[in-house]
This record gives sequence, C-alpha cells and structure tokens, in this order.
Amino acid sequence: MVKTVTTLVGCILLVPCLGAQANRPFVEVGAGTLAPNDPFVVTLALRASAGWVLGGQNAITIDYTRQSAPKGHSGNDLGKYARGFLGIAWEHAFHDVFSDPEPKTLQYLVRLTGGTILRGTFPEAVEDQKLRNAPFVGLGLVIQYPLSSRVAAVGSVEDAIGFLPAETVQSYCSDQTGYTLCYPQGGPDYYTIDLPNKTQHNLGVVLTMQFRL
Repeated sequence: MVKTVTTLVGCILLVPCLGAQANRPFVEVGAGTLAPNDPFVVTLALRASAGWVLGGQNAITIDYTRQSAPKGHSGNDLGKYARGFLGIAWEHAFHDVFSDPEPKTLQYLVRLTGGTILRGTFPEAVEDQKLRNAPFVGLGLVIQYPLSSRVAAVGSVEDAIGFLPAETVQSYCSDQTGYTLCYPQGGPDYYTIDLPNKTQHNLGVVLTMQFRL
C-alpha cells in the first residue's frame, strides 16, 4: 500500500514537471556561415531566436539572422551592407525530445522557415539606393544536444531559398564580360541596371546555444 501511494505521488509530481518542460519559452544565440549560391564560400552569419516549445515534438521560433556582405563587396561586413533574414520557423522531431529529461543525448529535428530578406543597400549604389526586400523559404536539419534541462547546444544545416524580385537600380559600377567598369563615386555619372528576378540559395551551417526559460 505504501509503495503504491509513493508511486502515485511520484507520478503526480512528475507529470507537471514534464508538462512544464514540454511547454516553455526559450532563446537561442549563435553564429555560423550562410553563403549565397556557393556553400564553400564562408560567409559569416549571426543569429538570435526566441521561441516556444509546443509539446514534446514541436517548437516555433522567431529568428533574425544577419548575413555578412557577399564576397567581393566587403567580406565579412555585418554592418551597412549586410542582409537580414527575418522569419518564423517550425521545428519538428519524430519522437519526444523536448519533454525528455535525459541530457547528453543527440536529438534530431527538421526545420521549416519562411520570412523576408531585408536586403538594404550595396557599396556601388547611387545615394545608398536600397534593394527591394524579398521573400524566402528555408529547409534544414537540426541536431540538438541537451547539456541540462535548461541548456542545449544546437547545430543546423540549412538552405534559405530567396526569391529576388526584378528591379532597376542606379549604380556607379557595371559588370561587363570579364571586367567591371566604374564611374567615380559621388559624381554625376552612373549606370542604370535592370536586375532580373532570380532564385538564390543561401546554404550554410549555424551553431547556437539554447536557453530554456
């Protein structure tokens, strides 16, 4: 009888704990590489996320990823010429990972993302003309390694596919076949360039630390 009561009390105490573990907010911060078009070109990216665990298998997050300026512009510049990926992501595991109290075990999830690329200006732009923002969708594989009930190391391999719109820009430089022609910046002369719409893959690896609140 005493054993039965003890077991029952343990279950009553454990269920709310697991429920709280499986439904709680969290934040993530980290860095990695997110390269436009060529995954072998390291392009620095910083990420911050805020999310909520929805049961044992799902989580939803709001992400902001800062992608440094493409190679050939300003290298790993995260300032004026960088792009921002602002989106909402859904992560799904095929078994219970968020309410599992067992730390230090690898956990695998898939990640679907959608949002907007905040493109900003570019170095050769006349009067800092800004490029039009563009929608994107992303797909990734997430590997999560809980260090405790509140802290986890998270890595993702992902592809954010941007749909860049057609637009006309004014630039002091124009790419020709095999070379680039430029007018002096700040002068009265510039090129008017018609950019076609295109699909752009942004491939990379991002490592973050997750803190459950």
